[in-house]
Amino acid sequence: MRVAITGATGFIGWHTVRELRAAGHQVRALARDAAKAHHSLGPLGLGEHDLVIGDMGSAADVERLLEGCEAVVHAAAAVSVTDPRLGGAAFEANLRGVENVVGGANELGIDPILYVSSSIVLFEPGSSTTTDSPVNPGRTHYGRSKAGSEHFVRKLQDAGAPIGIVYPTGVVGPDDPGWSESVKAYRGFLRTTIQTSGGNQFVDVRDLAFLIRRMLEEGTHGRVIAGGHYFGWDDFSELIETVSGATLSRLRAPGWLLRGAGRIFDAIARVSGRQFPISREGMEIATRMLSAIDSPEISKLGAAWRPPGETLADLFRWYHAMERIPARAIPKLIAEPEAERTAARDGSGG
Repeated sequence: MRVAITGATGFIGWHTVRELRAAGHQVRALARDAAKAHHSLGPLGLGEHDLVIGDMGSAADVERLLEGCEAVVHAAAAVSVTDPRLGGAAFEANLRGVENVVGGANELGIDPILYVSSSIVLFEPGSSTTTDSPVNPGRTHYGRSKAGSEHFVRKLQDAGAPIGIVYPTGVVGPDDPGWSESVKAYRGFLRTTIQTSGGNQFVDVRDLAFLIRRMLEEGTHGRVIAGGHYFGWDDFSELIETVSGATLSRLRAPGWLLRGAGRIFDAIARVSGRQFPISREGMEIATRMLSAIDSPEISKLGAAWRPPGETLADLFRWYHAMERIPARAIPKLIAEPEAERTAARDGSGG
């Protein structure tokens, strides 16, 4: 199958390309930066003829991408709940991209079309997320762009378009070519977490890529939530400590206080242009999130979520390999390979 994909140099897109290539599918990728595309996608086997250098906001560029393809994955989007430097124009591109890629693919009669959304678009404070959850209108440029994109794609679905939407929760794991916001957040969690209401939920990017491939191969339409693993904040902190061997500090505060602090940091960010790890939207999600419920299609397609400790261990080891954290941040994970090497030496000498 020849698959057109946007967002291929991003976290989800890059892993999806790797998964598709490993399964023997052909991939054509849209990328804005030729040098970045060759650097990150070349090792996956994509050559000059597999790349379309352009922008999802350009209908002509998207038309070149889609020509001759049998399936489409739209994974490109400006994503942030904390960065004040990304204004409304940056996120308006999200809707234009969906209109050009998803809408354009539908006009060409391509089937299947897969749109990678986010469970945040279905987030309802204090309620579990399901495919029946109402669309969150969003309070930020990002949130509103996701809501607008969602309404556009659903309108096409309701008219019979062969579109599947996948809604992952927080996506984490190793090998992130773009150092995405969710991956950066987990480095911070190795120092400090929060102790409050709500919780955190994540899915391994490698498992999500497998699910996307299977949805394409089976021509899955409709809406699929990829929930993964949910933890209350205390359990999440304990998981990180168990995996890494680190001792974390915890910011203890009620949800209302953290949400209020988020509003203050948002105001400071608007004036200063600085990016802060705390925002109103981020704290709303962190303190009022309940679990997103996996759709039945997950198991039907043969997808499964690997143990959460495995995902975090692989992520933390990757941090260290990329020199993003020192060895002392993950003492247990650093000690394990050394113990294995010692055991191997002792065994070979016996």
